Amino acid sequence: MAKLMAEYVDRLINIEMRQMGGLPRGVTHALYEAARKFHKEPLTYLAASGLIEAVKPKDLVIIATGAGVAPWLPKGETNGPLGAAALARTIDLGLGGKPVLVGEARCLPPIAATVEAAGLLVADDELFGQRDHVAQVREYPLGEARGEAFASELLEKYNPKAIITVEKHGPSASGKYHSIMGVGRSPESVANVKFLVEAAMAKGILTIGIGDGGNEIGFGNIHEDVRRIQKFGSKCQCPCGAGIATVTKADVLVAAAISNWGAYGIAAMLAFMLKNPRLLHDKDTEYRMLEASIRAGAMDGLYTNLSMYVDGTSCETQLSLITMLHEIVTNGLSEQPRHW
Repeated sequence: MAKLMAEYVDRLINIEMRQMGGLPRGVTHALYEAARKFHKEPLTYLAASGLIEAVKPKDLVIIATGAGVAPWLPKGETNGPLGAAALARTIDLGLGGKPVLVGEARCLPPIAATVEAAGLLVADDELFGQRDHVAQVREYPLGEARGEAFASELLEKYNPKAIITVEKHGPSASGKYHSIMGVGRSPESVANVKFLVEAAMAKGILTIGIGDGGNEIGFGNIHEDVRRIQKFGSKCQCPCGAGIATVTKADVLVAAAISNWGAYGIAAMLAFMLKNPRLLHDKDTEYRMLEASIRAGAMDGLYTNLSMYVDGTSCETQLSLITMLHEIVTNGLSEQPRHW
């Protein structure tokens, strides 16, 4: 039954609603089908079942998020922090895990605000170790050398049982990072979370990459497909010419129309598999998270302004998605006999 529910969830979170002329259209279904062919089972099922197996009470889970650079998205975008916060909440309530969120310094205010809007207190080391319903938010330094060293530090300090990335870019074959529109970014200008993911995979720690464009960590699993499917997949608009397709892999790739939705899909499957619909946040929490992230400086990734949008889709769309996910979970856990 869980795999059947995940089929429904996978399809819902991959309904594309982007506007013409902005972010690329017509690619969501193709990226999902490529990821599904690679993994052979529903993506949200694989992620949720992996977390249930890997994470026990008091275990640490590191969640990396934050995308966008100045001048257009100086404190990041609304796509990413909400999904990360929602999963942090579900991991805390459902698995008893301890979430640690990491991202660039410029993205931390929206990340912290969104986590607290989701219901978790951002805590220091002492408080984090004393109670539940808390999370830590830490800066992941810029640049390759510091990023690689910090990855080792995180793994040694926290001994995490899972690493999750939500809308976190990975490098292309050239080593450069790219926006969805093929604009290049130096590795020295971003948090190189790829080192954390690669080191975790080498140690057998569960890694989950959630993305929507092919330039995010995890899409290295289907690198050649991204090169074929995305407009700038094989050739970007910067001098490196390598395209936006990342080479960074993950144990599980969750492809979605919007990265937040991929995280919500995993939360929904955890709620179903653990038989507790409350583990998926409600519409009020979704509204609070979106509002909090914007008040802290996160911007919509399409309009690049402080509006209640995510990748060009309205607040009402986010609330409707949460409603439909809850309907899938609640009805899937209910039984109503029919006598006629």
